[in-house]
Amino acid sequence: MNRREMLLRALQAGVILTLPKPLQFFANDKGNAILTELVGNPLRFPPVFTNGGTMTLAESNVQVWPLPAATTQVIAVNGSFPAPSVVIQKGQTFTANFVNNVNEPTTVHWHGLSVPEIMDGHPKDAVPLGGSKTYTFPVINRAGTYFYHSHGDMITAKQVYKGFAGFFIVTDPSENFNLPSGNYDVPLCIQDRRTANSPQFTYSPGTSEMMYGYLGDTVLVNGTPDAYFEVGRTLYRFRLLNGSNARVYRIEFSDSRSFHIIATDGGLKDVPVSATQFNLAPGERVDILVDFSSNTIGQSVTLKSIAFSHSGTLPYKQGIALDILRFDVTSNNASGGVVPAAFNPITYYNINEVVNTRTFTLSVSGSTHPMHKINGLTFDINRIDWEVPLNSLEEWKIINQTADFHPMHAHGLQWQVYSRNGNTNLPPADKGWKDTINLNPAETVRVLVRFTDYKGIYLFHCHNLEHEDDGMMLNFEVIDPIGIQQIGSEVPEKFRLHQNYPNPFNPATKVKFDIPAGINDTSTIKVYDINGKEVRTLYSGILRPGKYEFNFDGSNLSSGTYICRLVSGKLSKSIKMILTK
Repeated sequence: MNRREMLLRALQAGVILTLPKPLQFFANDKGNAILTELVGNPLRFPPVFTNGGTMTLAESNVQVWPLPAATTQVIAVNGSFPAPSVVIQKGQTFTANFVNNVNEPTTVHWHGLSVPEIMDGHPKDAVPLGGSKTYTFPVINRAGTYFYHSHGDMITAKQVYKGFAGFFIVTDPSENFNLPSGNYDVPLCIQDRRTANSPQFTYSPGTSEMMYGYLGDTVLVNGTPDAYFEVGRTLYRFRLLNGSNARVYRIEFSDSRSFHIIATDGGLKDVPVSATQFNLAPGERVDILVDFSSNTIGQSVTLKSIAFSHSGTLPYKQGIALDILRFDVTSNNASGGVVPAAFNPITYYNINEVVNTRTFTLSVSGSTHPMHKINGLTFDINRIDWEVPLNSLEEWKIINQTADFHPMHAHGLQWQVYSRNGNTNLPPADKGWKDTINLNPAETVRVLVRFTDYKGIYLFHCHNLEHEDDGMMLNFEVIDPIGIQQIGSEVPEKFRLHQNYPNPFNPATKVKFDIPAGINDTSTIKVYDINGKEVRTLYSGILRPGKYEFNFDGSNLSSGTYICRLVSGKLSKSIKMILTK
């Protein structure tokens, strides 16, 4: 049996939510029976989606809270809450016929996966009520813990809170490191809800919820409130996904035990790292190895989110202490898994090879209704905010000017975190392949970005879903490489844009320009028609001092006179280019 089949069997063995756990007898080390009352609900697991089948989204009534509570109205996939888990091997083609039976247009975003633009679940590609869409794409990502969820325009937060989210787990037989597998490889989706609203998932955000996010006071794991999971005295792999709208968890065990962090958003790290706690923000995933062999049968240990200071409004406040999942040690079963000395090496990007630096400033502003913004902008579904050349290594400098957390997520790639507030000695949960990075209040994070797979329009946004729906999201487009190349090592003395050659041209021409020392502002190169209308953005970012050149292709433009303008800070130069066809 391969790793994928074992994981499938483990998920399919999940039980539905039943009555609280009854009284149990355990024997102590002297053989005496001890009567113990362990309350809670057994951890449930969603069904496994059959590749090539149908995902039908509809409102359903399911039993979330234990009997005799009333059922909960959720937005379910195929009638299931949590939504079915996708388990698929790298290299296979994933296919699902998505049918939308809720009274809102929506899409499915495959979070962390590199997929073609039309399959990414951008809100511009929404499926209306009664409509359908076939999502199909090759699975090219590394083995890892990914997920899927709603990405409807300004309704993502509500639909996810109501239940529209599920695991997307990629396996790879070539990654055989004798990790725990089958029943010992356990996915855990962590979400918070409000007990005052139980058994319903009431979603009615006010001003404070839009500011800080829709927070709860109790945790559901795989849709299970007050969950417990029975374990053997052995090593387990737990795949932790923060599927909450806004809550940041500071993960720790009740006995402060150490464990090993082995994977981040984009799969296995290069080496396991021992830790006792880590932060997990909305959209992030971390896989850990936990060893229960030192426990005795009858003992319990709880996975918790420990308290930390943060702003907000009680009782639904960021940073409150919460119990997540209780582990009850009930057997001597062995997983056969080990903690490897190392995994496959990761090639880390070289900061000195960055060709473009972009700055993104996160803010909140507005008089009557403060809105969450990136570079002073809120989301416009029809506006492209910048272009990224394919295969170009860029540095994205993200500056948080607010007093709240912002887990920033980019579609279409896995990136690497370079520094936090200038410190390159990163926490273990930051190191490796990532697609979501949490910014603390007033923090600056630098990530290294290279799009290598697909061109098209993608999204960059905060994964606090209330912030996203409130406008903290921008469009960018991955385009063909524009080929800006630095010529030699000489630093020019003057800022200059040379006349293109040949001129007139058909259909391509070469343009050279000089950036002298002392210019540290963003440089842009744009082309306008004779009426001043922008027809092409060729570059936007910070360039090091040097001499540069690029080829301009006018194949898709009509004959006429065009203006090429280079702007660096307060300096600008323009040339006329004549296209003849």
